[in-house]
Amino acid sequence: MLEIISCSRRTDIPAFYYDWLQECLKNKYAMVKNPYNGSMYIVDLSCEKVHSICLWSKSFANVLKDPKYLSMYNLYFQFTITGYSRALEPNVIDTNEAVRQMEQLALRYSPQQINWRFDPIIFSMEGEKEPVADNFERARLKMFETLCRDISSFGVNRCTVSFLCMYKKVEQRMKKSNFNCLVPSQQMQIVFVSQLVEIADKFGVTVYTCSSPVIEGVPGVKKGHCIDGVYLEKLFGKRASHAKDAGQRKECGCTRSRDIGGYRGQSCRHGCVYCYAQ
Repeated sequence: MLEIISCSRRTDIPAFYYDWLQECLKNKYAMVKNPYNGSMYIVDLSCEKVHSICLWSKSFANVLKDPKYLSMYNLYFQFTITGYSRALEPNVIDTNEAVRQMEQLALRYSPQQINWRFDPIIFSMEGEKEPVADNFERARLKMFETLCRDISSFGVNRCTVSFLCMYKKVEQRMKKSNFNCLVPSQQMQIVFVSQLVEIADKFGVTVYTCSSPVIEGVPGVKKGHCIDGVYLEKLFGKRASHAKDAGQRKECGCTRSRDIGGYRGQSCRHGCVYCYAQ
């Protein structure tokens, strides 16, 4: 069974630890620290052992500039583009630049190798611009439609959504930053996602959930598998695991993978106020 490599849920390796990644691929292994007990383990990155690498990022500039050893692997891109203001995502690249990067990835690889993440959805008006600054739902819907139009134009038709989970550390960080947002009720979530689906349908985009049972029942929404062994097999051939990833949340639909990122020593520098990993 070939391994799917996750790179990474824990930090943005393509944006900030690209040289480290290339060195690991050159050496054909990565030393990874277990986030729970601190022990070290080795992940085999030799081409004959790896089915595909799932790259998670908010900027793929380094990959586009020089894929180097990545060119030896099957690649799947989890590209987060939310269109939030600097108040929420201080160091994330400009939205238009992110869309341009996604278009270049679609041309160099294929649109089917890209999943757009409009995630997490946050209801807040801080930092938003007129003329939609009077209504946070309208602001998000307008941004989603703009991104749907642009992204679907070069063939990307998969979009993952979920609402912000107010973990204690996230709530504390927001309070420290004096950032205010509304926590939507389940009914608000259902109504809002129904509107997202209506917009997405116009552009041939399918909406997937990420660990969000509340909105899985919305017509037109599919349960998400951010790392999906079945889908990756169809893309690249060869056999990958179809088993549920036991290391993820109960609601998570992902199949088994090996994550090579770390929380400590590889902290993400985007500075997003809502970050789950920091």
